[in-house]
Amino acid sequence: MDKWEQIKQYQQTGAYVFMALPNQKHNAVRGGYNNSFNNGDELNQWVNAHPEYQDGNVGIDLSKSNLIVVDIDKHKHNGMKSIGAWFKAHDINPETIQETYVERTASGGLHAFYLIPEGKTKPAEKVSVLQGVDILTNKHGVIVAPSVIDQQSYRAITPFETIQEAPEWVYQLANYHGSTNTPKTKSTSRYSNVDRWLMVKNGFETGQRNDQAMSLSGYLFALNIEPQSIYDILQITNERSNEPLLDDELGRVYMSARKREERKRMRINSYGRD
Repeated sequence: MDKWEQIKQYQQTGAYVFMALPNQKHNAVRGGYNNSFNNGDELNQWVNAHPEYQDGNVGIDLSKSNLIVVDIDKHKHNGMKSIGAWFKAHDINPETIQETYVERTASGGLHAFYLIPEGKTKPAEKVSVLQGVDILTNKHGVIVAPSVIDQQSYRAITPFETIQEAPEWVYQLANYHGSTNTPKTKSTSRYSNVDRWLMVKNGFETGQRNDQAMSLSGYLFALNIEPQSIYDILQITNERSNEPLLDDELGRVYMSARKREERKRMRINSYGRD
């Protein structure tokens, strides 16, 4: 789908679309993101009068649109961890996020879009309602697919047709007044990063070989190291151990860690990482 077809799709939901400068998030004409239209002809007329925006990025003016965006940051803060903890505390299935239209932003975060249900008003805007999580309602213009910032694209993670009316938990979150930090009772890793690199240097310790191999594997996968390289590092580490694991056992640990990472990415990365 080309840019103008995607804009038409947004406008058909009642969204007011504005154009941003190429590789930028802002509209530099007086009025900024309020230079927005939910009619394709009117937007085209505006672009014809401002040709420098012809190849620009696309945004939605939330102040005019019947939309709310749950903005989950993954650049400065781990918003997925924060909202995951909030979901757990409120007995809400975390998979609910991917039931609506979700985009991955250029900086790796998530924008989950919701329509305001008929008869309901928008909740108040709430920045940092949780650490790394904002509720955007009426003071923002948000950049949307198919925009590009520094060669990184905004892209749809779920089909646009899946956009849902805002469920009750969105309003509950918008009115949340608790701590913006994740719970202090969160578990900590048994091994530090220094411990893991000492494993690579000295090998796995007898009695902890499987646990250490799993910990090292998970750490390397989290660094997005190429899988074959991870396995090579495990083999080198194993060879340096006083009592190396059998090749079959090392392979089982590696595959277990890999599958665990794949499941994690299906839950999170499949619908994006701001």
